[in-house]
Amino acid sequence: MLNEQQLLEKYGEIIKEEVNVKEIWSFSSDKPLVKVFKPLGSQLSAKFGKDTGQIIANGKQGNIRELENGQIEVFSPQGGNWILSAEDYEVAYEGLDANNIAVEGNMITELDLTLTPELEREGVAREISRFLNQMRKDADFAVEQKVKLSYTTESEYLRTILQEFDEMFKGEALLLTIEEKEADWVISSEFVSWNESVHFSLAE
Repeated sequence: MLNEQQLLEKYGEIIKEEVNVKEIWSFSSDKPLVKVFKPLGSQLSAKFGKDTGQIIANGKQGNIRELENGQIEVFSPQGGNWILSAEDYEVAYEGLDANNIAVEGNMITELDLTLTPELEREGVAREISRFLNQMRKDADFAVEQKVKLSYTTESEYLRTILQEFDEMFKGEALLLTIEEKEADWVISSEFVSWNESVHFSLAE
């Protein structure tokens, strides 16, 4: 069986591409992770009537056993038990300082959703790459044909992105050259992002 480092080395690139994340790394926590089941009152009242209050109260006290097929049993130390289906409760986890986590078996996954300026620029670059490939398709260039790109823009922000990610654009959109100059070639189109624009032209 592969350990976590071997799993990351083998499947890391696939995971990043499939779920659109920038980096993957392993982490450990010395804090105990507690799985908490929270019965949903809105779901329970129709099924359990006057027992709903007892179910919620005992659920808050942790008087719950996990069963098979997504069911849980809520019980009272004074007597009484109730079987809840998956739609009758929600699951939370206590012990990690994060909200964006998922747990499967003994594996914990946490998403860092902080949007840095670098990630913002890369996001726009991905949009530009898709835009250029759509231009290629609209111009009916052969799939393997390399073309030339020219652009004009008054946006320093987009100019910076075009320069920073030029190798990515050349690879993903099969571009021979990228030049900032006016041109009226095979196909021209304007890309707009956050009120910033750049005019693109493609040619053989």
